[in-house]
Amino acid sequence: MDSANLVAVGLDVGTGGVRALALDLSGRVVAAGRAEFPPESKHTDGVLAEQDPRAWTTAAEAALSRMTAALPAGCQIVGIAVDATSGTFLLADAENRPLTAGIMYNDLRAVAQAERAAAALRRRLGPFGIEIAPAFALPKILHLAATQPGVFARCRRVLHQTDDVVGMLSGRYDVTDVSTALKTGVDPATLAWPVEIERDLGLARAWLPDVVLPGTRIGEVSRAAAEATGLPAGTPVVAGCTDGTAGFLASGASVPGDLNVTLGSTMVFKAVSTTPLVDPTGAVYNHRHPAGGYLPGAASNTGGAWVSDLVGKGDLDPLGAEAARLLPTRRIVYPLTQTGERFPFASPTARGFGFDEIASLAERFAAGMEGTAYVERLAIERLASLGLPAGPTVYATGGGASGRTWLRIRAAVTRRAYAAPEQPECAVGAAVLAAAAYVGGVTHAARRLVRMGQRVEPDLQLAEVYDDGFLHFKAALQRRGYLSS
Repeated sequence: MDSANLVAVGLDVGTGGVRALALDLSGRVVAAGRAEFPPESKHTDGVLAEQDPRAWTTAAEAALSRMTAALPAGCQIVGIAVDATSGTFLLADAENRPLTAGIMYNDLRAVAQAERAAAALRRRLGPFGIEIAPAFALPKILHLAATQPGVFARCRRVLHQTDDVVGMLSGRYDVTDVSTALKTGVDPATLAWPVEIERDLGLARAWLPDVVLPGTRIGEVSRAAAEATGLPAGTPVVAGCTDGTAGFLASGASVPGDLNVTLGSTMVFKAVSTTPLVDPTGAVYNHRHPAGGYLPGAASNTGGAWVSDLVGKGDLDPLGAEAARLLPTRRIVYPLTQTGERFPFASPTARGFGFDEIASLAERFAAGMEGTAYVERLAIERLASLGLPAGPTVYATGGGASGRTWLRIRAAVTRRAYAAPEQPECAVGAAVLAAAAYVGGVTHAARRLVRMGQRVEPDLQLAEVYDDGFLHFKAALQRRGYLSS
């Protein structure tokens, strides 16, 4: 093959639609396609959240058809991989036809079954910081067994959302990846289903797919799928991952010690580690890394939610420019918008403080950015205490990575460089997996396909001031009993 014409395809199945992206092996976007789910495909009723799985495959076919129609002549696809929402699944019959609606990741019908499933698997999953919760797929499968016994009796396959789309592409419905299987109870170390799932919970092992690492070739595009999508028949189909893992791969973090921080309404930390991080508080959980090793992660309730509370949805650029001139503010602000924090410390009573003492909106904005950065530094130190000293660069994604002022603050507070990818899309992470087998592994693929955008180095003069501010911030948390001394 002419390497100049080679592309990898990532297919991201999100909450509202499907995005198909073709990248060449230098990370340049060559073609894209999108299709939305029709509104009538979704059904919510109290704690129930369902979706017609036919919408997934129909939208996937449409998005891929639009992408392949836009591909330049001569392009050759080295592989396709799919990412989708974590914990979404359906039950299927012996012909892999849906018996249920797609039960969505945010469906919370199975509170009672979650307690039973957690008790059965706690010994197996506890060392990885994984505690079965109502949003997981496994308790919802048990709920269907209890409430729809007739349907459950006809079940011969549990299909995750990713598996259903992969089946449409390749005809293989009997394999999944370990990140997708995590919320169904798989052992992330062995990639095997614990015997307790069948022995104690009554779910037949034969109904569960085999589990592989993301980036493993599992099939090829069938003739029927080729006709529906425009993909060439025989195109390699590669095991994908959850949207969270795909987003991590798109960040540029790839080797042990690399840390990705996604700053949205909350702040999510994911890192690369050769071993699981054991956290006595249970705040850190461990996925498997597609290249081997683990992806320890945790989430803070502190993030960027305070921004909309403070300034609404107006244009932040003028306010950001004014805030930049006020640095450092020497204010101590903890910009938590709800009651309770989970990481980097656990306090059910924690509440934000500091904004009320500041009259100027621009100064509030600047101090809020500084306070969020102090929480981020505290989290990095917490991860280091558990055995993960982060590297010199933080790979930044989310809305908090778009503004250079905030990146400048974060770099100075943590004394690390901050790098943001050009295309922080889940579909990019899926494309990384699609290319992995061809280029020699996930790490090589990430280095080639993920293009980095802006990079901010720490301002050492500002960092000295923030070192002192960080000590005052910790002391303020300790005085309130949120953080132990």
